[in-house]
Amino acid sequence: IMALGLNIVVGFAGLLDLGYVAFFAVGAYTAGVLTAPSGAGWNFWAALPIVLLASAGAGLIVGTPVLRMRGDYLAIVTLGFGEITRILFLSDWLSPTFGGAQGITQIPDITIGPWEVRGPQAFLYPLLLLILLAAYVSYAQQRSRVGRAWMAMREDESVAEAVGVNIVGAKLSAFIVGAILAGLGGALFSTKIGSIFPNSFDIIVSITVLVIVIVGGMASVPGVMLGALVLVGLPEMLREFESFR
Repeated sequence: IMALGLNIVVGFAGLLDLGYVAFFAVGAYTAGVLTAPSGAGWNFWAALPIVLLASAGAGLIVGTPVLRMRGDYLAIVTLGFGEITRILFLSDWLSPTFGGAQGITQIPDITIGPWEVRGPQAFLYPLLLLILLAAYVSYAQQRSRVGRAWMAMREDESVAEAVGVNIVGAKLSAFIVGAILAGLGGALFSTKIGSIFPNSFDIIVSITVLVIVIVGGMASVPGVMLGALVLVGLPEMLREFESFR
């Protein structure tokens, strides 16, 4: 899901974001605060709209200062935002809300009516449903007027602006949609693990997701899925052969 979101930012819009893990962290922590017994104690589905709104707000906050930046400058500034987010969640200043180094624990499982989604096999079904939703959003955006504006901006920003593409709106919308998908991934991550800590949101997460997008082929939804299988799924499947290395 994270890679599908970053594919919109990097693949469709051509904006090199190295701090993408910040949106993942915002989604995870918002879900944790709203659903954990030490927080609001909400149901996952009730918390999900707030998670998506918080992620969209984070996308707007990050996207607005970098509107005039391109290439390496954009990558370095977004990398800084990613590290700032992790350090804020780690700080003593916000520890009453986010737990600081102790993180947030006892995050409950997803419930569907009276049923509790417990264990990895059961978790797979709501996860697949939300992955299909994220893939649908990617396809719908790719074929929309906004998607065509993103791809025009990716090919040549100056020419796209000259022919009437609203560059400011296109950049902000790419950051916001990408952030919403990352926030959704973060919410699922916190629910599946049951606890979250700041060290789960290091820069290496952003790099891994970017490599997934590049390996699968940028601006390709099936490519993202293939990249995730190769870089995340395959090492897990081959873990049992480690003793034969």
